[in-house]
Amino acid sequence: MKKIFSILASVLLLVSCENDVKTNTPAIQGEKDNLFWKADDSQAIINPDNTVTLNGYTDYEHVTVTVPNTVGTYNLGTSNQSINASYTYSNEGTFLYNETAIVPGPVYKLGSFVNMGNGYALLNGNNLNTTGGSGNGLTLRITSNTAGQVTAATIASRGTGYKAGDIVTIAGGNNNATVRILNVVQSNGTVTLEKIENGTYSGTFSFNAVDDNGNVVNFNHCTFYKVPVY
Repeated sequence: MKKIFSILASVLLLVSCENDVKTNTPAIQGEKDNLFWKADDSQAIINPDNTVTLNGYTDYEHVTVTVPNTVGTYNLGTSNQSINASYTYSNEGTFLYNETAIVPGPVYKLGSFVNMGNGYALLNGNNLNTTGGSGNGLTLRITSNTAGQVTAATIASRGTGYKAGDIVTIAGGNNNATVRILNVVQSNGTVTLEKIENGTYSGTFSFNAVDDNGNVVNFNHCTFYKVPVY
């Protein structure tokens, strides 16, 4: 019975949060460093390069998320820095600025294969070392087909010192399978632009953004709803 009540409470909380966004439009809200955060004001700006920047403001904070001006899901912290997020805090001489910049760090997510290689058939399911790129220590668990090509790879060990856009070579086989690094632990995220309607923007986002000293701010479970263009 207690388990049932717990599940019902969780469902009611989720419904309450969703309704809170929809009854307080326009809105940007979510979690900042695991604490509830909500913008006091929000607006969207369409840029000359056909991206849109979503802005959320409090008295001392400014959050931006910039993505292509079309419905879709976009990764942050990649080598394509026209898609980005930032966080600014300014109050009484204290100024903080974090962004999803290209910085060295442990690999967070892999991008696409540059070359699927060959000769890896007998290594299916193995953890393999990599070479190349800006860092070291990245190992990948591969999936290979009967033709010896690497068809998928997951991160077994994240390594350190890599940058978004790095291309690494997977050891073994004929040493010719290569994959691109998408982003790193300190700088990453995802934005889903779900709806553009009557000059307003709705969707979700989460990101890690880093400052010049390596400090990270985290925004998670964030929703933007009917944010208008100004």
